[in-house]
Amino acid sequence: MDPDNDRRTFAEQGYIGPFTLWEPGEMAAWWKRQRKVLLDPEAGSRKTFDNPVNYDRHLDIPGLGELISDPRIVRRLQALIGPDVLCWRTEFFPKNPGDSGTGWHQVEKYAIGETSVGMLEATEHSPGVPMELTCWVAFTEAARENACMKVIPGSHRQWRYDEHAPMRWNASARDNSFFGYNYDGIKIDADWNPDEQDVRHLEMRAGQFFIFTARTIHGSNPNVGRRQRMGFAIRVVPTHVRVYGGMTGFDEFGHHFDLERHGCVLVGGSDEYGLNRMARHNAWGEPFSTAEERL
Repeated sequence: MDPDNDRRTFAEQGYIGPFTLWEPGEMAAWWKRQRKVLLDPEAGSRKTFDNPVNYDRHLDIPGLGELISDPRIVRRLQALIGPDVLCWRTEFFPKNPGDSGTGWHQVEKYAIGETSVGMLEATEHSPGVPMELTCWVAFTEAARENACMKVIPGSHRQWRYDEHAPMRWNASARDNSFFGYNYDGIKIDADWNPDEQDVRHLEMRAGQFFIFTARTIHGSNPNVGRRQRMGFAIRVVPTHVRVYGGMTGFDEFGHHFDLERHGCVLVGGSDEYGLNRMARHNAWGEPFSTAEERL
């Protein structure tokens, strides 16, 4: 690992990677164990959110709780965002055979849905340091034919979408949408065409990951193959960022999410700000650990 090179590459591209966490066989065996727990009715009864997209299952699935603080991931996050890192959300991104691609989109404060209020609020600003990052882990192979991610390098330096413009969720929306939200309607320049830009298709083997800021315009290809693609997003912020400030819940994808049981997890460094509600133990009562404690 070369932190200086990661920072240079990120400044230029808005993303780094892919990197190898596990070999494909190791990931397949690990993911098989996690699926068994996910399908366990007892584990389901502990779910932090009753939701259709399985937000934040790291809070009640021990294997996912360990993944978010894996030092090989956290060290690269710290190189870009600073030593003190909170995981504020995780989510699954499956693409089954026949599923359409996910349309281009760009966010930073996560003002998604029928509200223009962002979920993230930075209390400090440092030039060149992002206020959020996502680590996208390939639980299965992600090739062009089965819906790998795609990005526009360097697009994090210019806003092409008005993140705070309200959008309505449409359950039947497919192509050019983000799971029912159409970002085409909130382009700042209606004539700008992302498909005419330099597009990188991030093909990955199972067990690889890449890191990006959601300000980098990104989406995914359709799954025209025969295999499911399963990705897992670990979303992090520096500890000076306030998460869900003052919110008791939010509405997305036609569903209400109650935040009563939500908490951020410290995955690296320390939290000197104390801005956020913290989750220190998973649903089994086991403490979360930081990358430093695991080294």
